[in-house]
Amino acid sequence: MDKVVLMLLVLLSLLVLFLLLLAAFARAPIFLSCVAALCYLLLHFVSDERSGVHRAQEFENRFWTAFACLCSTAALFAADSPLAFGLWSPSLGFLTVLASGAAMHCYDRMRHRAAIGRSVSFLARRPGALPYGGASSGGRGPVRRAVAPVPPPADLEETLAEINAALSAIDRNILPSTINNMVRSKATMRNEARIIRLFQECRRETLNGVIPRLRLGLLFYKVKDHRRIDGFNRTQLIETLAVNRVAHLTVLSRAIVLDGMQQLKLSANVRGDCWVQNIILSTKQDDLSELKTLSDTKGDYYTMHKLVYRDIVSDVVRGRILAHFRTQAGVQASHAAMKTTRGRIRAQRPWRKILSDIDDTLLAGGSFPAGMDKRYGKKVLYPGVLAFYKELDLGVTGPDEWQDGYLGNLTFLSARPHVYKDVLQKKSFEKFARMRERGMHTNASLLAGD
Repeated sequence: MDKVVLMLLVLLSLLVLFLLLLAAFARAPIFLSCVAALCYLLLHFVSDERSGVHRAQEFENRFWTAFACLCSTAALFAADSPLAFGLWSPSLGFLTVLASGAAMHCYDRMRHRAAIGRSVSFLARRPGALPYGGASSGGRGPVRRAVAPVPPPADLEETLAEINAALSAIDRNILPSTINNMVRSKATMRNEARIIRLFQECRRETLNGVIPRLRLGLLFYKVKDHRRIDGFNRTQLIETLAVNRVAHLTVLSRAIVLDGMQQLKLSANVRGDCWVQNIILSTKQDDLSELKTLSDTKGDYYTMHKLVYRDIVSDVVRGRILAHFRTQAGVQASHAAMKTTRGRIRAQRPWRKILSDIDDTLLAGGSFPAGMDKRYGKKVLYPGVLAFYKELDLGVTGPDEWQDGYLGNLTFLSARPHVYKDVLQKKSFEKFARMRERGMHTNASLLAGD
């Protein structure tokens, strides 16, 4: 479609919509004024993700509950509303408002629980990444040698079962955590202390075997800080992993801990930025490069870029992390220039970040505004482009074939702006998942527009 025709159609549609709104406002000014105020409130909520209401999931859940109550109140009690049965039956209207709020509360809670309870997807995509029973130790082939399968620690399954049992005891699917903690406070505190103790006392091998098999984001979310009784269990749990035992964590485990903290929201705890800083600053040279790559190959928008530039609140912490990146890059460059043993090993890898557009690069755009290439059908995958990405990731000095356990480093660029959480990015990641089924060699990351 021609650009001029498209713009005219858009302007005509906007004009018609404006006239319809004027007509509706003349018919129901009170109800439409309430709707306009609610739309403004919703727009402000989704556009400012650094506001206090976004600091924790519990705050967002309360907002959506109150918003549903306000919407139903406007619909049921505004004098000129078409659904104003609350005027002739206040009791029924009041009960409907309460039911609307409760339904929204439960829906948002279940939706968030499903999202935060997911497993980190790069584990499923990388069969060689699990610490036990695999044929590689998790890095790219030229750097990490193939190793014989290592039997898991004898206490791995027992420790995992104990943690999951304690988590199940405090994770009530129907009863909200706040009410559950009030009704069963002693049992909840006992189970949370049990989880913390298991993480503190288990061996290094057991710790790194348990973390990849847990839903760590859900665990961080369900273990709470009970401020009224001075039981800061969530703080103690994350402190154990991010500070006290960080030296015992493999790069893979550190990436999973960072992912769990991102799902929880760093702003949910005042020490969140410091925990991230401690994990990243304790990871150096090639391990740091692997940590950054792992954070970008999970198949979702919880990337290293989001962690550094959006999730971290403190400019001081962000500056320290970026300075650490520069310092470690300088150390790696020095090894390469001096041709040390580490430098010669590193030379076997391409060490490049592949940046690619989507429309007219990965897929044929077909028409404005997506793209201009009309040689193929709209959204048709270009022949050979996936193999080209894979060869760029392999480089010229590494192996000829891509194998399970290799880490890819592919990032796509998009002009789509970031909108509330991953509303727009989710569709792109679903597209990348389909590309994986069609032969894409790795989980791709995405950088969206501002």
